[in-house]
Amino acid sequence: MKEPKPHRQSLGTLLGLCALALAGAPMALLSQDPLPSGEQIRERYINALGGVQALQSPKSSHVTGTFEIPAQGITGSMEMFGAAPDKLYTRMEMPGAGLVRTGYDGEVAWTINSVMGPMLIEGPTLQQLRQQADFYSVLHLERHIDSFEPVARKEFEGKSCYEVRVTTKWGEEYLEYYEVDTGLQAGTVRTQESPMGPIEATTVVSEYGKFGAILVPTKVEQRAMGMLQVMTIVTVEYDTVADSMFAIPPEIKALVEAAQKDTSSGRP
Repeated sequence: MKEPKPHRQSLGTLLGLCALALAGAPMALLSQDPLPSGEQIRERYINALGGVQALQSPKSSHVTGTFEIPAQGITGSMEMFGAAPDKLYTRMEMPGAGLVRTGYDGEVAWTINSVMGPMLIEGPTLQQLRQQADFYSVLHLERHIDSFEPVARKEFEGKSCYEVRVTTKWGEEYLEYYEVDTGLQAGTVRTQESPMGPIEATTVVSEYGKFGAILVPTKVEQRAMGMLQVMTIVTVEYDTVADSMFAIPPEIKALVEAAQKDTSSGRP
């Protein structure tokens, strides 16, 4: 596989198998343009964001913004810190929920909130967090994804999009949508792992903004369990994050040490 190009996916076999099924279809359907390959969709997306050189230039990012749950009248602040190759730290402050912190230093993933206290993140949730923490994941699809297969051209949230079925290396499948006109990602439909169990969420990117040479989603809406959440990005800074930002908190270190003792003693 060539880097930074994404996974290659040929449509020849698929189109051949569809030939018989389309034999009796209306002419309007037969006249539709063929789907682009997964590689073409990814390359167009990378170029729309600013191109390979712009995306691989920063070594860290600091994002600030707001987080809303409109139906409940809740508004809070958020910060996200990321650094190459795979470090992530987020903190969100919301009325009634206090401070929620989540981190990954390339080895240990964790979260701390006032309701459930400190927790280590494991299993499918850890896999999704690793994918999110990969600072250059958009350029290196193959690190987390086995298959990136365009399956249809359809409407998604009022936009004409290419629907792509994504299969991860840990066996998860979800859908991504890319605008036909701009090449930008319009959203996803994905089951998010959480302490409450798996939750199917529809995520819609409704606005983009340019920070430096890179186009960034600045308004993201997520619908899950009948609730709408809105994230708005206000500022993005590059190469200003100290490595100390990703240090593991003492209460998480205690959990790691306890888990190591259980493993060495043979306890499950």
